[in-house]
Amino acid sequence: MNFQAMNKQRKFILIAAAVGFISMFLPWFDMIVASINGMHDKGILVFICFVIAGVVAYLGDQTKSLEKTSWFIALVCGALATLLMVWFLVESSDYSGMSFLGFGFYLALLSAIGVLASTYLFRSPGDDIKSGFDSLKDKIEQKTKSEN
Repeated sequence: MNFQAMNKQRKFILIAAAVGFISMFLPWFDMIVASINGMHDKGILVFICFVIAGVVAYLGDQTKSLEKTSWFIALVCGALATLLMVWFLVESSDYSGMSFLGFGFYLALLSAIGVLASTYLFRSPGDDIKSGFDSLKDKIEQKTKSEN
C-alpha cells in the first residue's frame, strides 16, 4: 500500500476509521471509581462499522475513488455509526451527573462523522444513493443466481 498515491477519499476514510477503531478502546464514560470503553452495547455495532469502512477503503484500486457498491457500503457504515453515536449521546444525557462522557466517546463521534463526510464529499460525480443501492442490489442478485 502506497499511502502517498492513495485516492483522497480512501485516505480520509481509512484515517477516520482507524481513529474510530482506536477510540473504541479508550474511555467512553469516566466515573468516580472506573471508566468504561466503547466495546459495550451500541459501541460494538459502531466498532463493526469502523472495521467495514476501513476494509472497504483498503480494498480495490487505491488510486481511484470507491466504486458505487463500495461507496454505498462505506456511506451506510458512516451513517449508521454516526446515528448510533448521536443516539448514545442523547441517551447519556438522561443519566444523572455521576457519570461523564470520556474523550474516547467524542473521538469516536468525530470519527463516525469523518467517515460519513469523507465518503460523501469526495465521491465520484456519478455516485448517488439510488445508484449505489441499485449497484449493491445487482451484485447480490448476481451472487445468488450464480450459486443456484
